Amino acid sequence: MINTIKHLSYILKSSPEELNKVIQNIDRYYYEKVEIKLNKDGSQKLDGKGNPKKRILNPSIGKLKHIQQMILLHILDGIKLPDYAYGAIKGRDNVMNAKRHQGKKYIFTTDLKNFFPTITHRMAFEMYRSLNFSPTVSRILTQLTTYKGLLPQGAPTSPMMANLVFIKTGDKLDALSKQHKITFTTFIDDMTFSSAKDFKVLTSSFLAIITIDGFRISHNKTNYKTKNPVVTGAVVKNNNLSLTNSFKLKMNNTAGLSANQIAGIQQYANKVKAANKYLTVESVPHRHP
Repeated sequence: MINTIKHLSYILKSSPEELNKVIQNIDRYYYEKVEIKLNKDGSQKLDGKGNPKKRILNPSIGKLKHIQQMILLHILDGIKLPDYAYGAIKGRDNVMNAKRHQGKKYIFTTDLKNFFPTITHRMAFEMYRSLNFSPTVSRILTQLTTYKGLLPQGAPTSPMMANLVFIKTGDKLDALSKQHKITFTTFIDDMTFSSAKDFKVLTSSFLAIITIDGFRISHNKTNYKTKNPVVTGAVVKNNNLSLTNSFKLKMNNTAGLSANQIAGIQQYANKVKAANKYLTVESVPHRHP
């Protein structure tokens, strides 16, 4: 891995002086963007007082954004992620994630609350060190990919950073799942567990692993179901995937949408349809010689 500042500078195509200048003036390279949270039907999410729920984003700009894109392209994207991870990974998507759970009678889903802001600079530093970057390089990379001590939502490096930081916890969940023949996958902050056998007794153990490692559970998005559960945007049935009712409504009500938006909706519908033309790895029957 990268052990010297000189090597890091070469990889990022920025001199040590340029990197230090950006770090010393980091506030200049982020701006705040407020985003209103929406329900699946496109309506605004409201809090207990009836006010719109908001998400605070901190997109990066200028030289820092360029450096982060280089970090993503030349460092983070080259790190192999576990087979259970499907979010923000080239060649994997939410439909493939849902497909892994097709044909399972019992499905448990949960969501990590405020996932990115929960990841601290200490967790980021420890992740880089676990990948054998030197302490100095790990410190610089942490300074370049976290903001005000947290993982910033809106930075190009943050989704992959979140995947990598979560491996420590994800591997524990995966080990317990395999021990009980349960399929486990992640899609950024969405966790899904499924099995042909009832495993409700284990759900508290899964949640404990997550919370002990410092992550928070979104309890209103935590469900244990046996009939047509929604997994990362697709309805998982015994023999196929299907579109959610809210998505079907969106397909039938495209007034006011641009041609690109309409094309995107149709493309997603086609992707779900195409997913039903192939079997999941676990659904392929074993052939005995």
